[in-house]
Amino acid sequence: MERFRGKVVLVTGGTRGIGAGLVGAFLKEGAAVGFSGTSEAGIAEALVKFGAPEATCGIVADLAHPDAGPDLVQAVFDRFGRIDVVINNAGVGSILNEWEITPAEWDRVHAVNLRATFFVAQHAARSMRDNGGGSIINVSSIAGQHGGVAGSPAYASSKAAVIGLTKSLARRFAPHGIRVNCIAPADIETDMTAGWPAALRDRLNAMTPLGRFGTTDEVNGAALFLASSEASFITGQTLAINGGAYM
Repeated sequence: MERFRGKVVLVTGGTRGIGAGLVGAFLKEGAAVGFSGTSEAGIAEALVKFGAPEATCGIVADLAHPDAGPDLVQAVFDRFGRIDVVINNAGVGSILNEWEITPAEWDRVHAVNLRATFFVAQHAARSMRDNGGGSIINVSSIAGQHGGVAGSPAYASSKAAVIGLTKSLARRFAPHGIRVNCIAPADIETDMTAGWPAALRDRLNAMTPLGRFGTTDEVNGAALFLASSEASFITGQTLAINGGAYM
């Protein structure tokens, strides 16, 4: 099935983990995909892994910088001439707890997780508006729904704000045929989570009714559905991908 043949997709943070899974999934569905990463080396490695040079475009972008989001959108538009789907996946965490967090750390997390999400969506929506519509999917987190674990007030608050931003943009972009939805994953098997201590993984699994971490394929399935015509009457929603850990 190639539901996205002729479509152009932008995935922020697409060189590893959930983002790389999303890039690969949309490529398999026939899309051309632009994606961002934080280093030339990471972009180069990802391009080799995806193995679709005509259909991929990798851009180095520091999304903590105010101009990075708009510049990224423009680079993808310049390469492919349109943008039909945006996945705002790029994000950063913080290990500083409520007593240790500094203004600089707070701003760093919110700049990437929230501000960049808005400005990528804003600039991509201009292209979508001219092409009759599109789909924006913002990646939040279970932490944005239940408050997160100890040590993550900046992260949890930024991801909660992404859910609110999704609803706001869904209302404002709807007249232009642009749907805006959100996915909120919990613990997903990636190269990062594979290195977590066994005791932590066991504790998290015990808190999850389905008793395991999710897979990137399960995240891909949710994003592909929300971006497709099968979800044409769905906007402003947050789809939790968490094995029942938060209901």
